[in-house]
Amino acid sequence: MNIAIASILQESNTFSPVATYYEDFNPVFGAAALRRHAGKLTEMGGFIEILRAEGAEIRPVCAAWAITANRTVRADFERLVTGFEKNLKAARPEALLLAMHGAQTAEGEDDVEGYVLQRARAVLGPDVPIVMTLDLHANVTRRMVELATAIVGYHTYPHVDMFEVGQKAARLLVRIVRGDVQPRMALRKLPLIIQAEKSQTSSGPMAALVKQAEKWEKSGAAEAVSIFPVQPWMDIDEMGCAVVAVTNGDARAAQRQADTLGRRLWDTKEEYEAELTPVPEAIARALEMEGGPVVLSESSDSTGSGSPGDSTGVLKHLLKAKLTGPAAIFLVDPAAVATAVAAGIGATVSMKVGGMFDTKNSKPVAVKGVVKMISDGRWVARARGYNTGITTCMGRTVVLEAGQVFLLIAERSSMTVDPELFRSHGIDPVYCKIVVVKSPNGFRAAYAPIAKAMFVVDTPGVSTANLRTLPFRRVPRPIYPLDRDIARPDGL
Repeated sequence: MNIAIASILQESNTFSPVATYYEDFNPVFGAAALRRHAGKLTEMGGFIEILRAEGAEIRPVCAAWAITANRTVRADFERLVTGFEKNLKAARPEALLLAMHGAQTAEGEDDVEGYVLQRARAVLGPDVPIVMTLDLHANVTRRMVELATAIVGYHTYPHVDMFEVGQKAARLLVRIVRGDVQPRMALRKLPLIIQAEKSQTSSGPMAALVKQAEKWEKSGAAEAVSIFPVQPWMDIDEMGCAVVAVTNGDARAAQRQADTLGRRLWDTKEEYEAELTPVPEAIARALEMEGGPVVLSESSDSTGSGSPGDSTGVLKHLLKAKLTGPAAIFLVDPAAVATAVAAGIGATVSMKVGGMFDTKNSKPVAVKGVVKMISDGRWVARARGYNTGITTCMGRTVVLEAGQVFLLIAERSSMTVDPELFRSHGIDPVYCKIVVVKSPNGFRAAYAPIAKAMFVVDTPGVSTANLRTLPFRRVPRPIYPLDRDIARPDGL
């Protein structure tokens, strides 16, 4: 077997004030893609392990990942896809494993995954098997289902099963190539958006749905059943939650499975309503507790959900609070970094920070502190999930000590779900009283084992849980929860 592998991953937020460019993906092509992911706990890492075990010839095409932001600039998007297409042609594979997010957009293109599949089909033809992996928050379109041979989604949120999903997809593709599986795929699309803050898969209504999906898979009734509660912050035409089922030769069974879980997801939709705590209350409750850390989730400024990471909604309260121990918070502010770097380590600086990108929802705050560290912003993710083992580069990064508040300020955005973000810069969350993460749910995997308590706080932002405050214009209406009085969809 000769099988091509490729990854192009980004989650979009069409309300974000920050556009995406080619360089944000840090793309590599050919053998460099194999080197980047071999031995890593990523989807591509899973592809590689299984294909090597099966004795397949791996033909790497590309590897590209960008942090969540708004649409990719059109010219840069075309450059990226053209690179994928060129290397796929050169690979001349008999099958393709493709890792994508499922909720990526570009200028003039709401459905990047469907578009990339279309370009792949133009190269490979209609009969070459393509198995695609997707994030649990994918916005699955009919074009994706029509063009992919099979779709395999994450089963966990926080996402800690990327590697296993890659393995699962590779095993399925090998069986398809050998003729052991004749895949039949079904889609159930719902006029529904699920808030991210309460959709974890370890407990609650989403856990029950995943358990049923895995029961079908383990019994052999399905090859893959995936639930997609969708990225909430996208104003696009074909928007909504979905369920995708893949069986071996039984199209009717696939549709029954997709419809069954779609109906259960619809019937439990009210159970996903987020519970938000005002920031002053969350800080006060944290200070009443002995020890720490107490984690404050500022989900409205989630860097993994397309927010710029420059909110001062929590920071302004931390600076005024009578803290009983250190507090750590991450911010994106290139100008503040430049000021601190110019002053040098050990210098005391007075400046305004934050509110640089999302000027509608946040204003800069005055800070006086000591520059404790200057770094190149490179760190390696250690926690399970989210590019484990891959190096992140945030550009120049500084640590500013303002009383008990330690500000980790970077030139570029970064995921904040891994404590290693802070540890790599001399701040250990274990010894903090309060740690602020910019994530609605993904932080729970690494922080729940060490946290004294966790609060999702209420601040404004472009990844807010208060979805009806956002200026949706293009999503199909009616859609829940933007429209509350909506009947169960036909066919459920």
